[in-house]
Amino acid sequence: MTRQKMSVAETEVVLEKKRMDAERVTLLAQGFLYRLGYTHGMRPTKASVEGEKYVVELQLKKKTARVDIDIATEEVRAYQIEEAAETGFRFPLTRRTLMIIISGIAAAAILITLNLMGMLSF
Repeated sequence: MTRQKMSVAETEVVLEKKRMDAERVTLLAQGFLYRLGYTHGMRPTKASVEGEKYVVELQLKKKTARVDIDIATEEVRAYQIEEAAETGFRFPLTRRTLMIIISGIAAAAILITLNLMGMLSF
């Protein structure tokens, strides 16, 4: 049996195929979810190897995605998107809400100051 000599370029292609790391599989998973329509608010949380597949977990805006990628073929074999578990009550602190709070505090501070100066009596 004779061995064929491979050029440097062919060797690099073969090595590149074999090198699957967490960064590469995360990019594959993000690209896959992007093509599904999840374009904003994607944040990787975990990439691990389970047997013959990489498992990548990504946090979407209000959901959690899990993507399974085959190590040998670099193909997405399965994916799952679930609603994220609520961690507790979250008060939506928008710009409008913040302005209302600051206005209330400022008004209270002015009233207290005027009261202490004797210009306003309750």
